[in-house]
Amino acid sequence: MNRSLYYGYSQAYAPIPNQPYYRNEPEQPRDSGALPKNVMYITSVEPKMIEHLTMHKGQKVCIVTTAGKLEGMLEDVFIDHVTLESHGKKLHIRLGEIVYFEKAESKK
Repeated sequence: MNRSLYYGYSQAYAPIPNQPYYRNEPEQPRDSGALPKNVMYITSVEPKMIEHLTMHKGQKVCIVTTAGKLEGMLEDVFIDHVTLESHGKKLHIRLGEIVYFEKAESKK
């Protein structure tokens, strides 16, 4: 049997040359390591919450978050977080995570 013939056809297979591989897609940009220029950060602002927290700045407060209860000295209030010093550590708490806060009870 002649293997160069295709089932019932008298002509031999035509050899297909290997086609070179061409990349049709545009080349992906490489990461330059620099930050993008047009970045917009968005945060929800709660003016009354910030105002009330600012009134308690420098006082001992108890802040209840979605993760739990924190107690310490309220050091500073920013537009998106507060800093609380508790047990010698500075804690940065996002305003969106605060459920409520109250003035801490003074120990007698």
